[in-house]
Amino acid sequence: MDQAALNSGEITVTGEKENLVTRDNIYLLIGAIILGGIFNFLFYKKGLGISYPIFVLVLYGVIIFNLRDKIEFKISFETILTVPIILLSLTYLIFSNYVFWFLNFMIIPALIFAQTVLITKNNYYKWFDPRFIFDLLIAIFVRTLNYMYKPIILLSQIKKRNIESDKKASVVTKVIIGLLISVPLVFVVIILLSEADKVFEYWIDSFVRRFINLNLADFIAQLIIGVFVCLTAFSYLWSLRNDKDKDFCKSIGDNFRVKKILDPIIVLTVLITVNMIYVVFTVIQFSYLFGSISSLLPEGVTYAEYARRGFFELVAVTIINVSILIGIINLTKIENSIISGILKIMNSCLVACTMVMLLSAHFRMSLYEQEYGYTYLRVFTHAFMLFIFAILVVTLIKVWKENFCLIKSYIVISIIAYLAINFFNVDVFIADNNIKRYKADNSKTIDTEYLSNLSNDAVPYLVKLLDDKNEEVVKDVKYVLNSRKKRLESKKDWQSFNISDFRAKNVLEKYNFEDKKQENMGILQ
Repeated sequence: MDQAALNSGEITVTGEKENLVTRDNIYLLIGAIILGGIFNFLFYKKGLGISYPIFVLVLYGVIIFNLRDKIEFKISFETILTVPIILLSLTYLIFSNYVFWFLNFMIIPALIFAQTVLITKNNYYKWFDPRFIFDLLIAIFVRTLNYMYKPIILLSQIKKRNIESDKKASVVTKVIIGLLISVPLVFVVIILLSEADKVFEYWIDSFVRRFINLNLADFIAQLIIGVFVCLTAFSYLWSLRNDKDKDFCKSIGDNFRVKKILDPIIVLTVLITVNMIYVVFTVIQFSYLFGSISSLLPEGVTYAEYARRGFFELVAVTIINVSILIGIINLTKIENSIISGILKIMNSCLVACTMVMLLSAHFRMSLYEQEYGYTYLRVFTHAFMLFIFAILVVTLIKVWKENFCLIKSYIVISIIAYLAINFFNVDVFIADNNIKRYKADNSKTIDTEYLSNLSNDAVPYLVKLLDDKNEEVVKDVKYVLNSRKKRLESKKDWQSFNISDFRAKNVLEKYNFEDKKQENMGILQ
């Protein structure tokens, strides 16, 4: 209705062609206003913590209430998406890893957009179709902005209806309307007068601080943020409930169809050539993995040096191999069963060789960590190799079972893997294993500067270094923990409550670092 009205030149802004004053639209506006207010209350000038899962739950409440007629509550991929969304939001309460906080700040909204589009049937493509990305992009960048004017039209129509029924309106209703009209005018006047007279500004600011505990600048900033969140939420939810035009997404997505363009003979030639090299490499890897290659090493190269080198290169080759496999499976033309069978054998050989490379890379990385310690990059490399191994397993299934949907498996594995690495608690693993490695071998050193950059999840493990024999290590750790203690004591807002911070604060309360403050300050100088 809206699009047809706009195309025909009919002006709906006046409310003459489209009546928005319905119970559902009013409920939607109330829900959007609640989201705007809750967003400010939970996040404005406050650290992230329990506030994030609370906001997600409130958002779900508004979504379910306003879209209840379009949502089918059944077991499906889109409803199961609620589990990873809730779990990822809980990481802001449970952990304090800023790397994942940053990533989840983008990933959680993306998952919510995908889920809401799917559960309301506003997608043109299936979730496992690569072109679903266009449905998602339209949801993020079009739906959220396309109908931001609707709340303004709704409010104007409500006002018009009240004016038309002025004789029937109660005194209270008239007062409320008058206050709503006067609020923006009063704010503008107060701002101008405050700029004109510093005494007036002082008294206004004192009044606001005493009774509202909020200065004018904060109030205006929160008003702007709240209005933007309100308009955006209303626009997006209104589009999901009313917008059924999917031609725009269809016209874009249909131009991106996968076509089988690779000649099977050329592909087979490339595969056989590459596999020959990989088989030789695989034999060598098995030799050194079982320790029999020591006699074949070049002069001056030790077994440990040989084993610790090349894991990043192996991971790079693994990624190339996975890309080759996906390309061959999806783009190669199959002319007859004989060629198809040979292709399956060659693809399987490529998968097997790639798995050996992953095993080799894992072994090399483990030796490197034993020598130089654990870091984010090294732990994430291990996790990535496990992820690639799972990808290879389902790819091998696809090689022999043509009707197997590969992208479905990739998406599910990616979500599970990302959840696993979030809840693995990398900071604890790094701190615990680095300290164990350091204490087990007196010849090893420990990088206290790197450990100081870990999140508060690592604090219960860092205190183990306070009784170390190395005075420099103790000084460094004391300085770091003293800074953490002061920072944690300064956090007062319940919205930013975090279990990791709470645990670290309780641990640090048992220690008094002030008696060595001057000595610790000298370290920086």
